[in-house]
Amino acid sequence: MKVPTYHKFGITKAQIVKSESRDKKISEILTHHLTIGIGVAFGLVLYILYFDKVRPDTFLQIIMQVSLFASMGILCVGVPAVLFKLAEMFYFKQIKAKTEESKTIAEYNAQRDNFDFWKIRRDYSFWNILDGLSFEKEIMNVYMYLDYTDKEDLSDEEYPDDRILESDGELIYFSFYTKAAELSDKKEIDLLLKKMEKHNCAKANLFSKNGFKKQVVEYAKDKPINLLDINGIVKVVRTIKN
Repeated sequence: MKVPTYHKFGITKAQIVKSESRDKKISEILTHHLTIGIGVAFGLVLYILYFDKVRPDTFLQIIMQVSLFASMGILCVGVPAVLFKLAEMFYFKQIKAKTEESKTIAEYNAQRDNFDFWKIRRDYSFWNILDGLSFEKEIMNVYMYLDYTDKEDLSDEEYPDDRILESDGELIYFSFYTKAAELSDKKEIDLLLKKMEKHNCAKANLFSKNGFKKQVVEYAKDKPINLLDINGIVKVVRTIKN
């Protein structure tokens, strides 16, 4: 997977920074400065026009006047806020998004995010810090990205953490060993073979976060089972090109 570069997209870092700064300023103007400015100006105009009529003489009038202008203040600020928020949404979605510069920057950012996503998953430390559930989910994400199909309807209720995937018309059994130690029991291989046979799977992938003991590796060598530790998982991730 190649690193997305500014040169490839015909843009510069300064352009992106300038575009982001401009967007921030426009957003602040539309949703803050104009809203507050119009609200304050409108409130002052109303106060000046109606000062003589609402000049308080009693405590009750003071309370009523404060309540009245408080309500008007909310309307003065609230209504423009909604209008300018809509204007902001219209600007970014209908005007800015259609410019060539915005399209180019959006494409660059999308490819950059995709590159960074897989770059992290090529790091051994990323897989080391995952808990068991996250480890399983991340592995599934990798294989789903590689166009494997999750056959949820074939899931075994007896082994809810196992998964069955399909690739090129072939069923593959996925099993995960997430204990904080190397897999050392050869019985796990025998059990996996039985589960494969039960679901008519052509082969199986057994994932162990902390690897496998030598005797397990030797025992599985002539069987349709792929043993994958973190090294093996990273190799699979590195096959991803896009």
